[in-house]
Amino acid sequence: MDRKISLGGLFKRLETFDMDTFDGRLILQKTVYLMQAYGLPLGYNFSWYIYGPYSPDLTKDGYEIKDIYQNIPKMKFVKEDREMRFNEFIKIFGQYIKNAYWLELLASIHFLKKLYPSENKENILIKVEKKQPYIKKIDCETAWNYLEKIGLLN
Repeated sequence: MDRKISLGGLFKRLETFDMDTFDGRLILQKTVYLMQAYGLPLGYNFSWYIYGPYSPDLTKDGYEIKDIYQNIPKMKFVKEDREMRFNEFIKIFGQYIKNAYWLELLASIHFLKKLYPSENKENILIKVEKKQPYIKKIDCETAWNYLEKIGLLN
């Protein structure tokens, strides 16, 4: 099945697809990044950008989905273990799923820790704060602790 249609179908379940606003596009990017980090392969590669991990291919697909989104049905993963993982993802990230700020923060910390595995917590958080000065230090601590708690920084 076409990757774009599958992506649209998953976002129908999340109810967060919005290519008309900056926050909507950011939510798309960070949600897909975190889904992949959580073990749901969707086929997107990410690099470091101004607002954290970014995939040009995902942006392209998002704009292609936009015009047909209303016709895309909700979709489930074909493999049962991936569907279970997706449902876990929704439970674990549900409190953040519509919050661009927190998704950006969580995805940024995870991406940098993956990019610099030998860096300690303090250095990773400094990198996030320097790149994204509007992010609060206390929120960085909270996000780091949450990612650690759910096993994404191990």
